[in-house]
Amino acid sequence: MPRLKDFKIRVKNNRYYEIRFRRYGYNVSFSSKNFEEAKRKAFDWLYTFEEQIKPQVHFTVLSKSDSEHFNISKNTLFKMFADDYIYNVRKRRVKALTFMTYKNYYESEILPVYGKMRLSDIKPYYIQKHLDKLHAVKPRCCEDIKMLLNGIFQYAVDNGIIDRNPIKAVYIEKHERKNGVALTPDEERQFVKDIKGSKNEWVFLKMLYSGVRPSEISDIQEDIENNTLTIKNAKLKSYQKNLTRTIPIFPKYKETLDHPIRKYVYLHDLGSDLKYYLPNHTLKDLRHTFTTRARECGIDNELVAVWTGHSLGNITRSVYTHFSNEFQQEQAKKLNY
Repeated sequence: MPRLKDFKIRVKNNRYYEIRFRRYGYNVSFSSKNFEEAKRKAFDWLYTFEEQIKPQVHFTVLSKSDSEHFNISKNTLFKMFADDYIYNVRKRRVKALTFMTYKNYYESEILPVYGKMRLSDIKPYYIQKHLDKLHAVKPRCCEDIKMLLNGIFQYAVDNGIIDRNPIKAVYIEKHERKNGVALTPDEERQFVKDIKGSKNEWVFLKMLYSGVRPSEISDIQEDIENNTLTIKNAKLKSYQKNLTRTIPIFPKYKETLDHPIRKYVYLHDLGSDLKYYLPNHTLKDLRHTFTTRARECGIDNELVAVWTGHSLGNITRSVYTHFSNEFQQEQAKKLNY
């Protein structure tokens, strides 16, 4: 989300630093040959008037050369430091889709509450009140917010900016996340009948008959000659690159290959469209339905885990278990229910 660049930091004639503030009726500047001294003057002025302007102000460093002189201290505003953590640290550790979720949480649930506060002023009691209120209406979101805050404050501790991580003294009840619920055979048959001719029919069938995750839909490569699907696994660790799995084209999936409408539909449309047909289910339940049908057809749990890209439960099995393509193709024929 774009923000106002309230403070401008410039080097004048390579001789001294100037920090200017020209907003909200103010037109002031703070200069010194020593950047720390100019910054101290700016902070002193800011905190003199913080009750009037603090909710609207943050520092923005305009250039890399300026940022090299900008030493973060305990008086740093939360947003200045948290932006660096979210966009330069957290972003590198997660998948792009996961980062977009975290970014939205950060901008909508964290910045409005803590953005204009000093890092050193944020105490456990203040965070506890915020998370208690959030947990009452969004318990799952609350867990993610606490996780992000913990990362930000621990990063500040590790960099010597604050002495303690305030999140360590905050407690919220563990939210019990519900597992997916598979469609019953009757529900599945009715669902397939109801979506006939709809714009998302092909996409729903693709998920139902292959067990792919919603975020994997656009990455499926179909090899008709070898009767295989190659899927880029969406559940990757930070050190894994372009990991894929190759699985058989299952009997019912073959029915989708000649579908007249074969284009990717964005995920935000899919979830709401599914609710129209299955009000009590989510997109993830289509994946659970595939897993359930496979097991009902007598297919080994470990092989189903390979097909759906799940962890096999322990290191030995996940590293050394291997099913030949021939074996998988034979097993896949059982899914003709």
